[in-house]
Amino acid sequence: GTTPTQHKEVIAEYEKIEVAKQAVKAQRLQEELITGRMEVMGVGDIWGVTGVGDIWGWVIYGGSDDEDKYADEASMPGTNFDSKQRITVRNLRIREDTAKYLRNLNPNSAYYDPKTRSMRENPYEGTGKAISEGDFVGDNFVRHSGDTSAMAKTQLFAWDAEERGVDVHLQADPTRLEMLQKSYNVRKEDYKSDQQGSILEKYGGVEHLDAPPKELLLAQTEDYVEYSRQGTIIKGHVKAKTKSKYVEDNYINNHTSVWGSYWKAGEWGYACCHSTIKQSYCTGVTGKSLDAPTPPIEGRCCDQHREKMKEDQKEKKRRKKREKKKKRKKQKKKEKKLLGEAEREKSEKERKLKEAIDNEKRRISQIDHMMELDERRRPYNSMADIREPTNEEMEAYMMKKQDFNDPMAAFMSK
Repeated sequence: GTTPTQHKEVIAEYEKIEVAKQAVKAQRLQEELITGRMEVMGVGDIWGVTGVGDIWGWVIYGGSDDEDKYADEASMPGTNFDSKQRITVRNLRIREDTAKYLRNLNPNSAYYDPKTRSMRENPYEGTGKAISEGDFVGDNFVRHSGDTSAMAKTQLFAWDAEERGVDVHLQADPTRLEMLQKSYNVRKEDYKSDQQGSILEKYGGVEHLDAPPKELLLAQTEDYVEYSRQGTIIKGHVKAKTKSKYVEDNYINNHTSVWGSYWKAGEWGYACCHSTIKQSYCTGVTGKSLDAPTPPIEGRCCDQHREKMKEDQKEKKRRKKREKKKKRKKQKKKEKKLLGEAEREKSEKERKLKEAIDNEKRRISQIDHMMELDERRRPYNSMADIREPTNEEMEAYMMKKQDFNDPMAAFMSK
């Protein structure tokens, strides 16, 4: 790799070479002018008009050859032209579209930059024209589109968190900041909902939250309904309730409810005053406050009902006990079965491991015997029974494997 110091040295070396080239080129041009081999517009045009300093400036800043060289790589105005790939992309406006600088001819309106063809501010600002009415409101609308506002909120959250001692940064660790912001928003919403619930629970008013909007409550409809003087429906889309042959809604003795609208302790009464005496006068709220709880009626039917309820409760308790016993038995059977399977697996594993250890011992003894023989007398090993070893064989191999670097390895063979 290279260091910044080496890079600066290379740049300085190239700059010295360029200065030397320019000096040589200027000297050559000056010699040609003195000897007269170079034809120009005239000596007066060079010495009198332009001057020696201008010639030096013309030579130092590249000359005609350099201008021709760099002119090929120059781009035409109004195009995105890549001289290397020879691809031209026009960024001129469509001729049918109104030019940005013609939307408002007031010189004090939004500034138009001809180099970038951009007008950042709204040209119709101050004219009384709404933003929704215009088809162009300036190029600054791009700053408020996409995730720009969300990113600004995230940056504010990062600053607030940093003031409170949380080390987060939008550019250094954006993932951690996003996760922290999500958890904060969830906790904030939970806190708001809990606070609202506690206020509603303490002071009430849930019905006002679920109420329909006033526009619907006060809206006009075309439903035609006729009512009588007593408030009953005569005709309309809502059909009136058919009355029976018996007397209905007959309020007597200043009562506001009918007989049978109240029930307590096996007796019927009036709901307006809780009176259980038929044909009595209504006492209103005073009767409700004076209505003392009466003892329940003790009768044969109530005793039978109470005994039946007790028997049902006892039967439920017996059923629950039986179910619990069945569950315990099933659990015990399941545990015994699992223990038996575990023991069988353990014994089977021990048996396989023992067999693998014996086979490993025989294999080691065979290897030792073969190593003692001469190479010419050793049998041919075809390796025909090569297969993947089992877990028990691997465990037996690791148990019988001798590590010669172990200082206690000499005692293992004894």
